[in-house]
Amino acid sequence: MKTSVVEKYKTACAAIGLAPNSFISKALENQRLHIRIGKIQPEEWKPIIKCLENNSSITEIIIEATVPSHCIYVKKSTTPSFTLAVKNHLMKSLSSCLVCSSVVRRLSIISVPLKKAQLDLLSHGLSRNQSLEFLCLQGSISGHKAFNAVFSTVRMCLNIVHLDFSQCKLSDESCSLIGSLIRSQTLERHTQTWKHTLRYNNPDTTTVSGLRRITLNGNPIGDDGCEIITTAMQDDYWIKAIDLQQCDISDEGAKMFLVMLEDNSSISVLDLRLNSKIKDEKLLEKIADCLNRNKQNDAYGFIPGDLLDRKKAVKPKKTARRSISNINLRNSLNESRASKKATQYENYYNSMLKNSVVKNMEHLNDISLNNDKDKFSPILIHQTPPPKQSAAAKIGEETKIFAMLDELKNDLEVYKRELYLEKEKTKVLESKISALERENLFLKNQQQNQSSELEPELLETIETSFSQFHNFLDMLKQAGYGDLCQLVNK
Repeated sequence: MKTSVVEKYKTACAAIGLAPNSFISKALENQRLHIRIGKIQPEEWKPIIKCLENNSSITEIIIEATVPSHCIYVKKSTTPSFTLAVKNHLMKSLSSCLVCSSVVRRLSIISVPLKKAQLDLLSHGLSRNQSLEFLCLQGSISGHKAFNAVFSTVRMCLNIVHLDFSQCKLSDESCSLIGSLIRSQTLERHTQTWKHTLRYNNPDTTTVSGLRRITLNGNPIGDDGCEIITTAMQDDYWIKAIDLQQCDISDEGAKMFLVMLEDNSSISVLDLRLNSKIKDEKLLEKIADCLNRNKQNDAYGFIPGDLLDRKKAVKPKKTARRSISNINLRNSLNESRASKKATQYENYYNSMLKNSVVKNMEHLNDISLNNDKDKFSPILIHQTPPPKQSAAAKIGEETKIFAMLDELKNDLEVYKRELYLEKEKTKVLESKISALERENLFLKNQQQNQSSELEPELLETIETSFSQFHNFLDMLKQAGYGDLCQLVNK
């Protein structure tokens, strides 16, 4: 099987008189197709597309742009190889491969912008495939609309274990779709485990299909997206890892995850690194403790993210050393400046004291010359100025003030959030009240209409019954039962 894929690629290259690409042929020997778009010549695309089309032996497909799409300082080639037509043909062959293959396990499309037509081709292939376990579209879709085009298909793929939508410009609106995906798969998994519990069987949760890891790095989902994900994860016991690096999450979002982890014993990886708004280190320590607790029962071998060593993850060792040296230099400069200011203040107060003493002595000499009889010893009373605060004390007070301001800001954000939730609840209750009032009015009108329709019919029935009764009495009189009729009238 290994040689068949390589031979197919070599025959396709020989058909157009082209030498095979060494990098692609080496990857095909391991049942992998790794395409680096920036290093493919225009004439090399045809054999690659032909090799991928209707292929049922490749286990991993990687299509990546070697040069990022946001890079500006790149020389553009005069004959670009990856045109729109080439992209469409490549996605068609990829879709046919996904439909035919039952061994492909991993698919990665990295930094390749996909439009709606190309996403439709990808969705068609994913909907017909039952073997794919890893799907990565890092930087290949942009925004909620593109994500929604793929989401309807991905939601039905229970064979996918790991989803990676990093750097796709997803917002909290996209997180609502992810939350619905988690809830739907949770319901499906509960039904599967319930089937296994029939006839007193012990269910094995590891054999249940569905997602185990969700990666959303580099998406500005914020705290609102965290709230949606945590509420969806309350009843889920199968997802093991959530990656949320650089997602604009603050301490409030981290607190939501901590509350969720206190009740959830399945998650062993929660990567919150590179979120600069998370300032509470104690909160991160509590999250790390919960993850380490869950790691003991983890059969999948996911390694929890090192939450406490965020600085090492962001910067290399050299820059960390430079930053520490810069901090030491700044502290020494601040101390030297503070000491200089203190010496200046001391010199100034000493000069002021000398001037005041000289003036007082001159004034006392003048008094002694004018009044020879009045002899008294000159008494100099001097009050020392109040001691000035040192620079370190001032810095300590400023840090305390800034800390109090940060606490007040955090409290203000929490109260704003609570006020927003209360407003939403009141809106829901008001809508329910208005709906009940409308229903009450409708029932009252319906009751009045029914009563107005029934009144003439009741009167007619009563009149007919009285007329029949009087006719019956007349018949009794004619038959000779007049005395009985008189008793009835009484």
